[in-house]
Amino acid sequence: MPGPEPTPDPDEPQGVDLWLAPFFRDSSLWPVLAVVIIIFVLFGAWGLLLVVVERNFFALGALMLLFFVSVDIVIRNRRSGGSSLVLGCVVGFWLLSIIAAAGGHYVGWY
Repeated sequence: MPGPEPTPDPDEPQGVDLWLAPFFRDSSLWPVLAVVIIIFVLFGAWGLLLVVVERNFFALGALMLLFFVSVDIVIRNRRSGGSSLVLGCVVGFWLLSIIAAAGGHYVGWY
C-alpha cells in the first residue's frame, strides 16, 4: 500500500509559476526572458495595429481570443492560490503591446 501523499510546500512554485519563476530568479536566463518578452510584445502590438489601423476583423477576433485567454489564465491562477507573477506578466504584456503599437504608429512604421 502506498503511503499518504506528501503535502506540497506553499513556498514551492506550482502551475504556471513553476515555468515562469526560474526566468526571473536566474540571471543567466535574463537574455532569454528579454527576447521572449520582445517577441510577445511585438506580436501583440502588430495585432493591435491590424485591428486599429487596418480594421482587420480576423485580427480583432484573434485579439479578443487572446484577451479572454489572458483573463482566464489570471482567474485560474488566483483561484489556485498562485502568486501575482502571472498577473504582472499578463498586465505587462498588454501594456507594453499598447505602448509599442502606439509608438510604432507615431513614428510612422505602421
